Amino acid sequence: MRILIDNERKLHPYMENIKSIAKGIYITMGNNSEVIIHDLGRPESSIVFIAGELTKRNLGSPVTDLVLETIRDNNNPEDILNYTSTTKNNRIFKSSTMFIRDEKSKVIGCLCTNYDITDIVFAQKILGDFSGNGFQNSNGDSNIKSKENFTSNIKEMLENIFNEALDYVGKPISYMNKEDNIKMVKFLDEKGVFAIKNSVEIMADYMNVSRYTIYNYLKEIK
Repeated sequence: MRILIDNERKLHPYMENIKSIAKGIYITMGNNSEVIIHDLGRPESSIVFIAGELTKRNLGSPVTDLVLETIRDNNNPEDILNYTSTTKNNRIFKSSTMFIRDEKSKVIGCLCTNYDITDIVFAQKILGDFSGNGFQNSNGDSNIKSKENFTSNIKEMLENIFNEALDYVGKPISYMNKEDNIKMVKFLDEKGVFAIKNSVEIMADYMNVSRYTIYNYLKEIK
């Protein structure tokens, strides 16, 4: 069992208290699970506790795109419970994200759990094919619907979201006009990208524009 704890970073006492709970959850759920605590005050290096190795992340890895999008401009996000997500190597997780609040109800972090249900889903498919009932996932749906990117560093996360934005606009950078650029920046903003330190400069570089251009687009969007 791999359990990594950042004892150097100064955290709110509520966050510190969650560490023992997270450890208990992981030991109870076992090696097919992963339990993580994110410090949302530093989304670019948010992981301060990680138990398990499902996503191969480490202390200091960034928050996921799903969490980033959820907390964008939302002071009171609801917990995201019992959703399914898939990894790049097609493993299927049953996941939950529970937000940690301080004494003023401000969101300061989140406790995330992942459980690898790939073998269970595969067994369901075999049984469904055999019995003629078809394939359903753990929620009774016909498809795995939720998507969450688990990345080990902020560069990889930003690249993933940028590529999603390119797909959304539907044009390569060299063919994009101002309207397309604004559409892309709006997409990135709604994903919460610009809450990340230095993200404006990084996205400006990807888009071959200046950071001032990005700021101007953001003003137009607002």
